[in-house]
Amino acid sequence: MTVVSGREGSRSGLVPWLLSVLCSAAVMALLGCVCALLYPVLKELRELTVRGEDGAEQKMLGLWSVLVISVGVASLCSASSWVLTHLDSAHSSTQDRDEAGLGRGMAALNGVMAMATVVWSLS
Repeated sequence: MTVVSGREGSRSGLVPWLLSVLCSAAVMALLGCVCALLYPVLKELRELTVRGEDGAEQKMLGLWSVLVISVGVASLCSASSWVLTHLDSAHSSTQDRDEAGLGRGMAALNGVMAMATVVWSLS
């Protein structure tokens, strides 16, 4: 067992933690900017209606376009959750298969909830 002095141990552990926090903040800021740019576009498309040849009004965002957008969001959300779960299990000292399966299940559930949220908000 190696004993590390307090000053060296805290400094070497602080740098990766600080880098992780800064990278997470940058990713969240980028995601916020993307959402801020997409929100007015989707809001306008949701309210926009067009007239067909027979004179009937139809919404611009129909069932299939909402379904495609929601499946895309669900896939992105599930993939990012799964990657985070995989990275967390790869760095942990115990490789418990039950916890890894639970993490993958939560990643899938996260994607389903994202899909339901997008469908609810756009319809």
